[in-house]
Amino acid sequence: MDEQHPQFSSQFSGTTNPRRHRMRWLLTTLSLCALLAVTVALIASLARSVFFPRSLRKDAETASSTVSEAVVSDTSDRPADSAGDGDASAEDAGETVDSEEPAKPEPAEPVHARLLMIGDLLMHEGVIYSGQREDGSFNYDHLFTHIVDDVRAADVAVLNQETILGGTAFPYTGYPQFNSPQELGDAEVAAGFDVILKATNHTLDMGYDGVRVELEYWKKNHPEVAIIGMADPDGDGICPAGTRNTAGPYIFEKDGLRIAMLNYTNIWNLNIDVSHDGQVVADMNEEALYADIAAAHEQADLVVVFPHWGAEYETTPSEGERYWASILQDAGADVVIGGHPHVIQPVEVWGEGDDQMLIIWSVGNYVSTMWEAFKVVGGMATVNFVKDDDGARVESYEFMPIVCQRIPNSPELTAYKLPDYTDELAATSSIRETDPASGYSKQWYIDFCAEVLGDAFDRDTLSVHGELS
Repeated sequence: MDEQHPQFSSQFSGTTNPRRHRMRWLLTTLSLCALLAVTVALIASLARSVFFPRSLRKDAETASSTVSEAVVSDTSDRPADSAGDGDASAEDAGETVDSEEPAKPEPAEPVHARLLMIGDLLMHEGVIYSGQREDGSFNYDHLFTHIVDDVRAADVAVLNQETILGGTAFPYTGYPQFNSPQELGDAEVAAGFDVILKATNHTLDMGYDGVRVELEYWKKNHPEVAIIGMADPDGDGICPAGTRNTAGPYIFEKDGLRIAMLNYTNIWNLNIDVSHDGQVVADMNEEALYADIAAAHEQADLVVVFPHWGAEYETTPSEGERYWASILQDAGADVVIGGHPHVIQPVEVWGEGDDQMLIIWSVGNYVSTMWEAFKVVGGMATVNFVKDDDGARVESYEFMPIVCQRIPNSPELTAYKLPDYTDELAATSSIRETDPASGYSKQWYIDFCAEVLGDAFDRDTLSVHGELS
């Protein structure tokens, strides 16, 4: 009876159960470890705040994240059978691989180009002899004195040379069959003009010989200038812009922006045989327009057409002009700038979005000695183009009225932009004598331009200007 049963000894005796003791020891140890971990975390956090600024922590975390992503990307991109190929991978070697996508190229810088155009240079005898000097020589720099800065600021400058520059090969004559001094061409180049339009109803006033003489002058003296709308009748290679097409195109290029230019006439004097002479002076017909504009678009981003069209002295577009404009729009022209009516006409934009076409119906005369006030108002057209990641297009435009200071046979015969014209200048113009009923003054010109150009005429800038969407 002195011995206790082993099964009950620990339950009724004062000794401790070994299993329970181990359990308490384990719980105590875990609690101490947890407490130690919290303490260490607090100390680390405090140390980071003091010795490791927030901005640096953010950079470190970002770098750590990037490395982690690179490792994951490297693992996922590895071919399925690469693990057993016997070669050590970058991951096996403890390296990471940067698998970020290549950066997208920066958008190309937009290319801008400005085209300027004036017309018509109608060389009446009073204009011819305005350039004659005391020694008998000719110089025409005075014609461009007041617009030369605008011309040179343009990337490409165009003018309509209405009359033939036959020089001394023929007598100098005015209306109705013109022949003009070649010194006029020298002044045009000196002013900064790059493109000369020759498809007019007066191009054949001196016959084919006049065409030959003028083309030879340009080839010899100013080969850098583009002559479009007229070609050598002998077909010996002196053609516009080096092409076999009389109308052009001349391709102007600036930093990858390419603009094609074409020139035609549908106005012919009575002595012209269009079936033959239309190969020497570019004839405007539907077949040519569709073919030439399509070919131009293959070489260029945009196409500008300069038609010699319309009814003389009419300040609104004729039915014929509107008919040809519809053909040009359908053929794909982007800009149309017309001449021949000898007076200004309005500016319109046809179409919407990418199919818009800017039409400046008539730029009128630049210089002449026409005797009525409304016939000495011309215009300077400026068109701004842009090419960017969205393509090439017309960005904006301006049509600035020009007043010819009519003083025949004098170097004071010149042209002014309307904002620069003054009543003092008006007082010296011979228009006061030839058209006294006009009440010739700057205000008269402002009112006339507002009437012709309509609501688009800005009385603050004294011009028509706008942007295309």
